[in-house]
Amino acid sequence: MKKKVISVMLIACCILSMVACGEKKDGDVQNQTSKVVVEQPSEESSVTKLDYEVVAPVENVEDGQVLLSVEDAIYTEGEGIGPTEETMATAYDKDWGMILGLAPKSEITYTVPNGTEGSYDIYLRVSKNLAGFGSTPFTFSINGAEAFAVPMDIQVPANAPNSSKVEDASFYTGTMCDTGRFLVKQTVDLKAGDTIRVIAAHGSRSGELGGIVFPNVGSILLAPAGSEVATGYDNTIKAVETADDADPLSGLNIIWVGSSVTYGAQATGFYSLADAIADAHPATTCEKYAVSATTLVNDGRDSYVSRLKEVPKDKKPDLVVVQLSTNDATTGKPYGELTDSKDPSSFDDKTIIGAIESIITYTDETFGCPVVFYTGTYYESEEYATMVDCLHQVQDKWGIGVIDMFNNEEMTAVYGTSLYNEYMSDEIHPFRKGYVEWWTPVIERSLEEFLTK
Repeated sequence: MKKKVISVMLIACCILSMVACGEKKDGDVQNQTSKVVVEQPSEESSVTKLDYEVVAPVENVEDGQVLLSVEDAIYTEGEGIGPTEETMATAYDKDWGMILGLAPKSEITYTVPNGTEGSYDIYLRVSKNLAGFGSTPFTFSINGAEAFAVPMDIQVPANAPNSSKVEDASFYTGTMCDTGRFLVKQTVDLKAGDTIRVIAAHGSRSGELGGIVFPNVGSILLAPAGSEVATGYDNTIKAVETADDADPLSGLNIIWVGSSVTYGAQATGFYSLADAIADAHPATTCEKYAVSATTLVNDGRDSYVSRLKEVPKDKKPDLVVVQLSTNDATTGKPYGELTDSKDPSSFDDKTIIGAIESIITYTDETFGCPVVFYTGTYYESEEYATMVDCLHQVQDKWGIGVIDMFNNEEMTAVYGTSLYNEYMSDEIHPFRKGYVEWWTPVIERSLEEFLTK
């Protein structure tokens, strides 16, 4: 028998979700909202009342669309860990209309029903608490084909409370209880009996949130290819812009590979330098393939090397930007040795140097575009300083771009000052202000110089 042990906060959130949901009529869930007042202790131990709007899931199915109900899906039994580090069994919850407590590597398999045949765009309903650990919470496989990842980056307004903090009640009421659809893949030929498999991220662990974050997963919507679909997320539809020919970064499709720093785990709205660059340059797209607590070194399916191979092969990026992960330094990964060989089979990707070289050659062979690595700013770490030295050795061999903020004297001069505390949550993770005002201008200038060289 499956057992669910649910934290107090999750129970409260489920209640809020139930209150918000409308009655089912003809297979639809009415889009209703209700105001919820949450009492949240402040740092001074006083009580602040915050209003949040809980939005019920929308499952309206229009002509030509097909809903693959999550209630009928087959899922891997297991246990996820809730925000308060209590375990909960993976299970379908009829009140939420979702599968809750999906643990890393768990799978959900949907089957296309009888009478369905055609070319469709695939959308998955998920909850916003995915934002806690990364922008690629799942990989997908259609009819058992090679798995691929899709960024499901959730943007939260800049003036919203910082929902990356567990003690912030808005994380539970403002994000977990809200759901929406994300585009998985466009123009897929499907017929009755075909399968769509959703696999939870391998690296979906977040120290900041206290354990393994559990994504809540709902139904899949098949919409006729090219049709418009209401997603429930403002950030999933972007107006078509015209590129500025005088701007070297305008009109580019940039893939960002990294961990919590690339994702923006400590920034309000999970907004990192990738988002800042996309917003500042017309027609520029920045896709973040970022999962917290992951490493360059390829010692598991959550490594940079492994996850880069999950980027769809038909992507045509103009540039791949890779974070020099501090996680390799803090976990003591081996540095490796630089050789004269450029044969990918000679690289030991279980070392830092070998992983960097593997990323360079794979990007060149698969996407045919240049690679730029960027470091974090200075902090007291001999291990990371050595990693930066190794990166420059690789640069000399391959001619890649390197944005070295660690050894940037002007940036290091800010270290330890009151301004530094405004920019940084800790020595590794910037706040939103740190990304926008401090890191991004340096990254922009360096990318422009690299691309126009």
